[in-house]
Amino acid sequence: MSASAPSSTPSGAALATARRAALIGTGGYLVASVLWGLNLPLSAALLKHFDPFWVSPLRYLVATVLLGGLLAVSLGPRQLRSPIPLWRVAVLSLCVAGFLVLYNLGLYRTHPMTVAALSAGSPVYVAVVSRLMTGARLERGFWGATVLTLIGAGIAVMGRAQAGTTGSGAPMGAAFSLQGGEVLVVLGICSWTVYSILAQRWFTPSTGQLRRTYLTTIGALPWLMLFWAGARASGLAGPPNLSPAPLPVVQLLVAAVFCTALATVAWNTGVSRLGIQTGGLWQNMVPVFAVLISLLFFGVQPLAEQLIGGTVVLAGVLYMQWQRARTARALLAAAAAAP
Repeated sequence: MSASAPSSTPSGAALATARRAALIGTGGYLVASVLWGLNLPLSAALLKHFDPFWVSPLRYLVATVLLGGLLAVSLGPRQLRSPIPLWRVAVLSLCVAGFLVLYNLGLYRTHPMTVAALSAGSPVYVAVVSRLMTGARLERGFWGATVLTLIGAGIAVMGRAQAGTTGSGAPMGAAFSLQGGEVLVVLGICSWTVYSILAQRWFTPSTGQLRRTYLTTIGALPWLMLFWAGARASGLAGPPNLSPAPLPVVQLLVAAVFCTALATVAWNTGVSRLGIQTGGLWQNMVPVFAVLISLLFFGVQPLAEQLIGGTVVLAGVLYMQWQRARTARALLAAAAAAP
């Protein structure tokens, strides 16, 4: 029998398919985490020139043009039309816009260190939303991986808290006091989770992730403009910056192209291959990559606790991947042994 014969058996073909899906899904989550890590220092720079309610529609406008152009060139202009009812696109887009608005409002009303600590609980929020929406059981190894990612994120957050004061000079001791925006941060993460699940459920399996992302990105624009108008009318946002300097424009384009458009396509690819529970664990890798990118390109020196915490978070993600591979191999072995 030739060396390639096992792959021609049903179990061998299934194992090859599972491995390919795991590789593509891991690549998607890795790319999304790296690009969202880049987004953190870029957003900090952008918010010096644009308010958070105005920068979001600008980014999504650029992302829409890019995604629409890629979709039309690669698959044809007809792919720009929605294959599902427009009300579903509107709901998906509302979830995307809701995440941005809720998270920005939470950050506006809460200390950044509190937001970092709350964000570390993403695997738990994702698991709860996934359970409520799909009834899916938690994957094998989920809680072990979650504990590792929570410990790692906690090490990084507490290390930063003990380092002194924030950039604004506020004492770090006040970082973890409740200030009213904590619920908004959690609701924002839940809103993104709902979008991630429905984007895979409501579109037909043949719909590519690029097309799904484009439709929900262009659909988010009216919602974001509506939220901006409300923030402007209520005084949360000032007049828009319509004549920014060249550097902020370049930073805006980079953030929109890579951190908004391409990162979301990569994220949806990861969800489609590995599921949302694994994605919740990968979200805790975002601040890890943000630290590394800040070190390499922005000259920010990381703390030892951030590096240690990042290593522990990565260990949790890899542990989940290992358990998934073990489960897949066990199921295929059982199927092959069945008469």
